[in-house]
Amino acid sequence: MLGFVMATAPVHVPADSTPTRDRLVRTALRLFAERGYGGVSNRQIVEACGCTKGAIYWYFESKEDLFRTVLSETLADFQMRLADGIGSAVDSREKLARLFGLFVEVLEAGDDPHRDLLMLMLQRTPRGPGQADLGLATQQRMVRWISEILAGEGGGASSAETRELVALVHAAGLGVLVQTAAGASTARPVLGALLRLVGGGELVAPSTKVP
Repeated sequence: MLGFVMATAPVHVPADSTPTRDRLVRTALRLFAERGYGGVSNRQIVEACGCTKGAIYWYFESKEDLFRTVLSETLADFQMRLADGIGSAVDSREKLARLFGLFVEVLEAGDDPHRDLLMLMLQRTPRGPGQADLGLATQQRMVRWISEILAGEGGGASSAETRELVALVHAAGLGVLVQTAAGASTARPVLGALLRLVGGGELVAPSTKVP
């Protein structure tokens, strides 16, 4: 799994979006990422975002509904942001550089919702509803995109070589996530070295930031 979030696309805004709802979703994501689904109560969420307990039930049927909403909406943003970053590149080399650069940006950010999503992917127990599918869905999409980039124009890699490279990227990406969750800052040197190894050149920083 190269579990990363990239490129800057406009954040998806739900039809029923309000400042209170948005605060609830953002706060819940952060707390779920820090403590896991079972380690967070509705009361803790509303207290952390300065709302009354009734605010959750105004927008969501239950804690489970809130959790599923957090996953689905944040993952949709994650995928849009990644696709936008890859799509703006002119060739395979630039696609890789943007992909890795944006992954580094997310992991180095102090308050990026997609960083919290990645940390949530590492949570094992207790896992919330739908969380088991989160890593798999992200992994499949990322592996497909990385494979297409590595086998793309000018790549020249055989199918076997591409699979080996994707496996290497997968392992390195997962390792960086684990180290990030433990408080280490290794994304830039590790992914920078890996990018050069697979022929992507130097990291390319995005031109804009996610709010």
